[in-house]
Amino acid sequence: MKICIPVDEDRGLDSPVCAHFGSAPLFMIVDTDSGATRVIANGNAHHAHGMCQPLAALAGESVDGIIVGGIGMGALMKLQAAGITVYRAM
Repeated sequence: MKICIPVDEDRGLDSPVCAHFGSAPLFMIVDTDSGATRVIANGNAHHAHGMCQPLAALAGESVDGIIVGGIGMGALMKLQAAGITVYRAM
């Protein structure tokens, strides 16, 4: 399974998790089967409120789920419509 986690810095599995999905400077993709990680830049991090384009930010990536602390309703609905499960971290 491949999981996406929005992070503030690239420190592998020790990366600090970003509080909000759409504003994250980076997305860490974690392969839960192999433990491999890689980071992609979020080119859509600076957007107007309500204008988050999560699928554009993750273009070409195949992820099964996203773990977030915070996410706007628009981004949540777009991800769910694309068949990506969104998990809320506390």
